[in-house]
Formats: sequence, C-alpha cells, structure tokens
Amino acid sequence: MAIAGLATAQVAQAADTSAFQVLINDNGGNPIMFQSATALKRGDVIKVHAFNARLPMILQVAMCDNDCPHMHLIKTMQLFPYYPGTANMNKDFVVPENGRVSFWVQDATSVLSVPITSRRGAWGLLSFYPPASFKTPQLFEDSPPISANAVKLDDNAVRARYDHDIFVAISLADASI
Repeated sequence: MAIAGLATAQVAQAADTSAFQVLINDNGGNPIMFQSATALKRGDVIKVHAFNARLPMILQVAMCDNDCPHMHLIKTMQLFPYYPGTANMNKDFVVPENGRVSFWVQDATSVLSVPITSRRGAWGLLSFYPPASFKTPQLFEDSPPISANAVKLDDNAVRARYDHDIFVAISLADASI
C-alpha cells in the first residue's frame, strides 16, 4: 500500500524550478504523492484550492525533517465545498514545524459508510457535518491515495487534475493560483 511507504518514500520525478515535486508515482506512472522541494519554515503558509471536489475527497498533509526518514501526518483537510451549490474550496494552511511537507489526495468514503438504524428500524448512512469532521488528522488506511490524471509544476505551485474534472492546486502563500 502506498500509504505504508510514507517512511521510506523516494523522489520519483522532480521539476528543477518548482517549490513542489512528485514524490511517488503509481504503477502506471501517474503522480499520487507530492512533496515540497526544500524544507519549509514553521509559520509558512500554504494555500489549497479545490474545484469540483466531491464528498468525501480529502487532502492529507504529512511532514518530516530535512532527511525525511519518517513522515508523520499533521493535517486532514476536506477538499469538497462546505456549502451545497458551490464548486470551490479555498483554505490556507500554516506549517506547524520546520521540515518538508508531503501531501496526497484520498477518498474517505469509509467515513460515510457506517450503517446506523433509525427509530423505525430502517437502515441509513451516518452523515457528518463537513466543517467539523477532520479537526484531528486521520489516516484512512483502507483508502489508497488517488492518482492524478495530469500535473503541472511551476515556481510555487502544483496543480493536479483528478478524475478529469476535479482540480486541486497547492501553492506557497506568495504564489497566485
């Protein structure tokens, strides 16, 4: 499983001038995990923009020191919009410690698939309030990272397309996405 390889991930592809690089590709050569090209400083701001992301797509953020022998999950961020009828999600993320930032997109369907019973005995699905759902980082081991169909790396941003109509952009705060 790709998530289990967090501790020993090697750079699979890099762009010389980009602030971010592809860290791991899937078996077909499509990127699934990205990492900052250099160590970021505590307090640096990363901007996250998602368009057309569907419930329950999330962005997982992990960090490691300069040598990256072991990553640890620091943030689980929803990519789907907070409000029905909107297609965009914009959020800033403050880097909590010095080190490299790694991230990947994941489908957290397992959160929605908990069966519950109503007072009448009918089965349904447990729903949750999206803005409050991921207050602490959660690693969903049963949901592998999603492969990007296309990626563009430039000076301060990575732009990835998933499932042909879902776009996720991650950039340093001073970049324009």
